[in-house]
Amino acid sequence: MRLVFLILTLLVCFSCKNDKSEYVDIQDFEEKTFASTAQIPDDHFLGDAACKSCHKEAFKDWKGSHHDKAMQIATDSTILGDFNNKTFTSQGITSRFFQKNGEFYVNTEGRDGKYHDYKIEYTFGITPLQQYIVKFPDGHYQCLRTAWDTEKNKWFDLYPDFKVVHSEWLHWSRGGLNWNNMCADCHSTNVRKNYDIETHSYDTKYALINVSCEACHGPGKAHVENANRLGAAYKVAGDLKMTFNTEPKQLVDDCARCHVRREQYTKFYNFEGTFLDHYFPQVLVNNLYHPDGQILDEVYVYGSFLQSKMYQNNVTCTNCHNPHSLKLRFEGNKLCAQCHDAKVYEAPSHHFHDMNSEGAQCINCHMTGKIYMGNDYRRDHSFRIPRPDLSLKYGTPNACVQCHTDKDDAWAWEHYQKTHGTPKSKHFSELLARV
Repeated sequence: MRLVFLILTLLVCFSCKNDKSEYVDIQDFEEKTFASTAQIPDDHFLGDAACKSCHKEAFKDWKGSHHDKAMQIATDSTILGDFNNKTFTSQGITSRFFQKNGEFYVNTEGRDGKYHDYKIEYTFGITPLQQYIVKFPDGHYQCLRTAWDTEKNKWFDLYPDFKVVHSEWLHWSRGGLNWNNMCADCHSTNVRKNYDIETHSYDTKYALINVSCEACHGPGKAHVENANRLGAAYKVAGDLKMTFNTEPKQLVDDCARCHVRREQYTKFYNFEGTFLDHYFPQVLVNNLYHPDGQILDEVYVYGSFLQSKMYQNNVTCTNCHNPHSLKLRFEGNKLCAQCHDAKVYEAPSHHFHDMNSEGAQCINCHMTGKIYMGNDYRRDHSFRIPRPDLSLKYGTPNACVQCHTDKDDAWAWEHYQKTHGTPKSKHFSELLARV
């Protein structure tokens, strides 16, 4: 029955059309940046300047955030990497980063296996790494395989252990690092991929280059008009998404649109319907998650968070993260102490470590993590209790040996029993592992 429903959903979604067609053509964006002109191509999207006058604090928090700088035009002020004729070699490919006539270039191997000069059109992200985007004649925009480490100030290879031939999908000039299909939907606002299957070309467009206010809250025209018309009588922003009165699980789904590994089965996201009307999330899929549900491949946050007691008890992303600056609301254990009594949990009788040590930090026991994209450490959001006994059974990770790297799972299990005893009930991960 579920399969039939999914097929019907796909058919309905693919038949949907949106009459709005005026979006910023990426080739012409240099002349149409909303920050420097009032000419907004889709009048339903007003740009962030329209939000600033009424939402000063939120705008201040958002300005300079990862969302604000998700994608930028390549300039002296936005490029963080060293383009002073620097070279970087990995897997037999030497890339040279240089400047010419005030613009930024890389000389590297192209899709034909030969070296070419490519102009850097856009920057992608700010920390802990920044990627760079070049364009090809067929409308394909490609992210370089070599990125800039903003913490160590050096070039590095996103796939240092993989030698990729220029004809392979994972080569930077092909599908694996294609901006139009792999990245654009979550790094810009109101994206239309516009892929032509016959010519294998793109005519990708968007309303705003970055993750703007309207990327999360939806087009702002109706909101501004109603606020101006009703004045003080305008109390609830019912014409916007992701507001203070959004139901907890709905809010998590709204964030999940870009914070989960998923497949999109509609042509574009139109701020209507539910998360599942547009996307198929990759949750608890073999080779993406460990047998007990912990993160393995690059799956982001949603899939692990759904497993947590936090989610079951209506905790949302914004309980821990400022939704505009994206920063944590509190540092260290104070974040967890919003709900969990510090007298009980921030004590040696609970964590069995010295106070103020790394082992006494809640996240180091309950939010293990892994490095992705070379230098980006991301934490599992299932908030699980370490279970070295399950590691012995199924080869799954546990926090104990991630910190005590000189020890093994057997040691961790022995130590666990001394401090916590034997678990009295089976954990759901045992069922997942067997499946």
